[in-house]
Amino acid sequence: MSSLLPRKRLEILLSKLEGFPEPCAEFEQYEVSDSVAATMAFTAATYGDIEGRVVYDLGCGPGRLAIAAALLGAERVVAVDIDSKVLKVAKRNAQQLDVYDQIEFVVQDVKTLKGRADTVLMNAPFGVQQARADRPFLKKGIELANVVYSLHKASKGGRDFITQFVSSLGGHVSFIQEMSMGLAATLRFHEKQRHVIHVDFYRIEKTEV
Repeated sequence: MSSLLPRKRLEILLSKLEGFPEPCAEFEQYEVSDSVAATMAFTAATYGDIEGRVVYDLGCGPGRLAIAAALLGAERVVAVDIDSKVLKVAKRNAQQLDVYDQIEFVVQDVKTLKGRADTVLMNAPFGVQQARADRPFLKKGIELANVVYSLHKASKGGRDFITQFVSSLGGHVSFIQEMSMGLAATLRFHEKQRHVIHVDFYRIEKTEV
């Protein structure tokens, strides 16, 4: 499919997919919502960063961002996750939407990942369970690609830190969009069946190319 696929249609397709089979608190396996995943991928597509491009999804989980990139016409997608169980789900999801052949699935810690991409999409760990867990993802994203689209928990302090950290890595934040995202109760310590959090969606460009 091409980048002309409407955003709402993309969201509907993503809503048909499976989620995490056994969410792990240590890896902060919070599922990106269908709406937010569709917005991230569609925004990247409108910037010309998806169609015909090599796209990596770091910490792909069930594969929503990777699959969205494939549906929007990426030349090749690499979906990376440290959890082999969740990658099996991502493969089933890709098969369900007929994009399995467009995606390479890699079981690996992002810190040791090698490669080259045009674009990185990622729902990075928020660093709630493990402080600074998002840093290796940001560092690897900027190492791999010239443009990174990344999701983080919204906060003024977080925006200031990420902007400075990205600058120290040779990049700059070209926009930040705050969004609301619904989260289902998937981990044992969650008290509510569903709650809404605020997230910041970043577009990061490499300054030193």
